[in-house]
Amino acid sequence: MLSIAEAQAAIFSQIPLPPAELLAPEAAHQRILRQAVLAPEPIPPFDRSAMDGYAIPSGDAGGSFRIVGVIHAGETPTLELQEGECVRIFTGAPIPKGASRVVLQEHVETDGHWMRIREQEERPWIRYRGEDAQAGTVLLSAGEVLGAGALSLLASIGIRQVAVSPKVRVVHWATGNELVAPEATPGPGQIRDSNSPLIAGLLRESGATLVHQERVPDSLDAMIEAARRLPENAWDLLLVSGGASVGDFDFGARALEALGFQIHFRQLRIKPGKPLIFATRGAQAAFVIPGNPLSHFVTFHLAIAEAIRRFSGIPEARPLLKTHLGAALSVQPDRRETWWPAKVLMVDGALQAFPLPWQSSGDIRGLAGAQGLLRVPPSCTGWEAGTEVECLLLELSATSPQVQR
Repeated sequence: MLSIAEAQAAIFSQIPLPPAELLAPEAAHQRILRQAVLAPEPIPPFDRSAMDGYAIPSGDAGGSFRIVGVIHAGETPTLELQEGECVRIFTGAPIPKGASRVVLQEHVETDGHWMRIREQEERPWIRYRGEDAQAGTVLLSAGEVLGAGALSLLASIGIRQVAVSPKVRVVHWATGNELVAPEATPGPGQIRDSNSPLIAGLLRESGATLVHQERVPDSLDAMIEAARRLPENAWDLLLVSGGASVGDFDFGARALEALGFQIHFRQLRIKPGKPLIFATRGAQAAFVIPGNPLSHFVTFHLAIAEAIRRFSGIPEARPLLKTHLGAALSVQPDRRETWWPAKVLMVDGALQAFPLPWQSSGDIRGLAGAQGLLRVPPSCTGWEAGTEVECLLLELSATSPQVQR
């Protein structure tokens, strides 16, 4: 039985890093960068005006100036300013020869072809060549997620191809003879399948691609046949809901072994989610997940999400966040560490974690609105409000913690 740290280390060591692929930046949104991006030239590439105003010569600090021209952004100035001269200039326009500063247009008065400074200031209002970055400066490091801002940066320096990790392709089976579709009316002894939409949503939030999802009966032969129907190289990660324990109808481990997978661990020292199976076969990986929804949620974030990060080229697991409890938490002590769902709010400028309701690993109420998982050490009976705790901040679609007043 492994700790979470040991399990994550096994996941990162057993999953090989997939080859990078080259994509145009516009096709690489939210992908993981695999190679650092360097500035091909100084940024900005020339001295340019930071504001609308008037460029004046070196050494001139006051008095009146004769306006000898206008420079717009995108133009190449040919004139050279002489003493007592100025030029009307707009934001982004190149600074002409002979100019040392730009005076803001709201700090001057004009009269025909003349300009007079009526308010002095020290700032030159020039963005100098290379002041943001020199040629060769690292602009984006390997392992970064290419968000909208990164794509804008790539466009600004003319990068047309980037090396990124491929999308992680996931197959999901929900096992159980008792399962029916969420829209169906359950018969005697049946329940609606809530794990399939849960896994589909978690995969979307993690950036993985769900390539196939189906419900599979509790049968070793059915699981093996379901696997053999899949194109062999069409997926990277197999997730099996249910069948992770050691009961007569828990076929997960046996099915993986029959399919040629090597099992690396079968249990974790956590609550909920103890019977989690992790296995690999070449470049592919598989997890058999305990069937209860809260166990799904916890093990996904603690282990499966880390496998997706490894497939994506991220070199290490997410760290825990130190925060404070916004409300007291009472816990039934256990020899394993417990991971309790919580809402993470901004209160008076600081993050606080508020435990969500949870009675058992089948209690789905604690999943709604969960933004973090609190780590409760073994044998702990709970904490008072205000206690400092460790929390795994979840990468959900609403990533910014809410603000409570």
